[in-house]
Amino acid sequence: MVQHGLDLPLLVRELFASRIGAFFGMDVVVSAVALLAFARIEGARVGMRRQWIVIVAVLTVGVSLGLPLFLYLRESALKREPIVT
Repeated sequence: MVQHGLDLPLLVRELFASRIGAFFGMDVVVSAVALLAFARIEGARVGMRRQWIVIVAVLTVGVSLGLPLFLYLRESALKREPIVT
């Protein structure tokens, strides 16, 4: 960051330069996409409010913040109104 600044194309090139880096990069991308899909579907099912916070958390910090935040918001929504299936 000090040498090149926030150069996203360079970051992506360097991340996918080796097979191990590509594996790591794809793992992060797949995890984030799966979490966002799950959060959208489950959030709509339980009537969660402020689902956009989870999206912002995943895009800025990552799955390590987005998943616990989603689970917390989901539990709060379930305590407010139980789901009748």
